Amino acid sequence: MAFLFVDGLGLSDDLRSPLRRLTLPTLRALSGGFGRQPISKSHLAYRVLDARLGVEGLPQSGTGQTTLLTGHNAAMLLGHHQGPHPFSKLQKLLQQDSLQVWAVQQGLRVLHANAYRREYLERVRESRRNLLSAFGFAARAANLELLPIEHPKAFLPAFWPGPEAAGERLARTAREHDLTILESWALDYSAHRLPDKLDERFVELDRFLYGFLNASAGVTLILTADHGNAEEPWHAQHTLNPVPLVVYGPLARTIYEVQSLTDLAPWLKQQLG
Repeated sequence: MAFLFVDGLGLSDDLRSPLRRLTLPTLRALSGGFGRQPISKSHLAYRVLDARLGVEGLPQSGTGQTTLLTGHNAAMLLGHHQGPHPFSKLQKLLQQDSLQVWAVQQGLRVLHANAYRREYLERVRESRRNLLSAFGFAARAANLELLPIEHPKAFLPAFWPGPEAAGERLARTAREHDLTILESWALDYSAHRLPDKLDERFVELDRFLYGFLNASAGVTLILTADHGNAEEPWHAQHTLNPVPLVVYGPLARTIYEVQSLTDLAPWLKQQLG
C-alpha cells in the first residue's frame, strides 16, 4: 500500500480554481472530474471527506493530519483547529494511536519515504520544540528512519526532475513494503508562499500519479488531504472545502461510505491487519 498524503488539496467548483482551469487528466480520472459524488468500482473508489471536523474555524494541518493518522477527532479534542505542527496533546495521540506506530507494532514493513535535508534533520534533533509535521512526528514515534535526501529510498515531496519516473519508482518501492507513506506538502506551500508556481505543482503531481499508476500492479494507492487551500489560489488562507479520498488498486472494493477525516485510519488498519 502506498499512502500519498497531499497537503492542502481541497475540492472547488469555482471556475477560477486550478482544478477547473488545468487539464490534469490523471487526477480527473481518479476523482470523476473532481466531483462530489462517490465512485465505487473494482479498481477505483472515490469519496469526499469533510475536513471541518465539527469545529468552527478554518481547518489546519496539525489537527487534520493527526485525525487522518489516528481516527480521533483531534480538533474536537482541542476545541479548535491547530497547525502547522502538532503540540503536546496531539503528540501524545500520535505516539499512542497513529497508523505508523500501530503498523510497526503489528510487525509490518513500513517506510516513511520523505527525503529531508541533513541540516533540517539536525535542527529537528537539536530543537526543544517539535518541528515535524504530524506525519513526520508519527514516523519518529514509530522509530522509523527519517531519510536524508541522498538515501536510495528517499523521495522528494515534489519538484521531481522527472515526475513520471518518480511515480514509477514509488510504485516499485511500495511493492517492497506493507505500507509506504509519502507526504507531499508542495501544493500547500506554494499556495501560501509561491502562488505563481502553483499550476506547475498541480501538473507535476498529475504526471507523478500517471507514472505511479502505470507501474502500480498489485499496489493500492491511497490519496487524500488534511484541508483545502491550493484549490483557491486567489487568497492565502485555508478553506472550508471538503477533501478528496482516492483508493486505486486491489483494496478499492473494500472501502465503505467514509465521510470524514476520522474514518480513514480505522479502515486502513482493518485492511493492513
